Amino acid sequence: MKKLLSVTAIMLYFVISCMTVNVKNEMTDYQKAQEIKEKIDRGDLMIGLLDTTEVVEMIDLYTKSANSGNSAGWYQLGMIYYVGIGVDQDADKAISYFKQAAEAEYGIDAWIKYIRICYFANLTTVPSNKIIDLVEELEKKDASGEVSLLKGYMLYRGYAYTENLEASFLAHHASATKGNSDAMFELCVYYTQGIGVEEDAQKALQWCIKAAENNNLRALYNLGTYYATGYENIPKDSEKAISYYTKAANLGHGKAAAQVAAMYILGDGVEKDEELAKKFYELAFENDFDVDIFFESLGLEEID
Repeated sequence: MKKLLSVTAIMLYFVISCMTVNVKNEMTDYQKAQEIKEKIDRGDLMIGLLDTTEVVEMIDLYTKSANSGNSAGWYQLGMIYYVGIGVDQDADKAISYFKQAAEAEYGIDAWIKYIRICYFANLTTVPSNKIIDLVEELEKKDASGEVSLLKGYMLYRGYAYTENLEASFLAHHASATKGNSDAMFELCVYYTQGIGVEEDAQKALQWCIKAAENNNLRALYNLGTYYATGYENIPKDSEKAISYYTKAANLGHGKAAAQVAAMYILGDGVEKDEELAKKFYELAFENDFDVDIFFESLGLEEID
């Protein structure tokens, strides 16, 4: 009986192994590339569990998929060089692949990435008139407000467009009305500093609150600071400051986490709590903020 069970177990293992091999063989080039990308995303390459040759394989697989008519393959190649997934970031390669994805009808997001990289990388390889034509064509089609946001940035800095602060303000306003939280915060800045519009502290605050309600990190941090110190018609309120800072910290804002840690160490408007201080101190590190230098500037010691 035991021998029969052993034979059965071996046969079952063999069948499952064959099924696993068949499933892998039936995967598309795109799926195989995605599988490697997931390993890179979780850090396998960084800790040596993944060989660099697999990065080359991933790129080859995405390229095969793209050449067979899958526009998502071009898009993923763009993301690889945009973010630097297993390779060095390369703006020129990224826009080349995003352009191919867009022309293969991937969707408007490919063109948005193309425009974003041109602006933030300050690329001069793409003629200004082509960027302007693309922005004007996509602006009305874009429901996210991202194109108008980028237009606002360009008009402010004089990239592609001639510098025009009033037009920059209007572009950010158009983006904000579509629900773009980054544009909402830009309006807060513009009203605060009088950029392209008259200074208006009340409107600045209103837009900051709207941006925070949409989980904008900069807005959440700013509101935390307003309540921590008192600002305009906002009274000092440490409880609300902690609340906004904590939300920003949990969404990835390193300095906000450091601020919370410091408040708990100092007992600034809250009861001292070393355990919570350590928790947010570590979170600040996780969010890539140099909390040691920040603590030193406050005259505080590092937390072990």
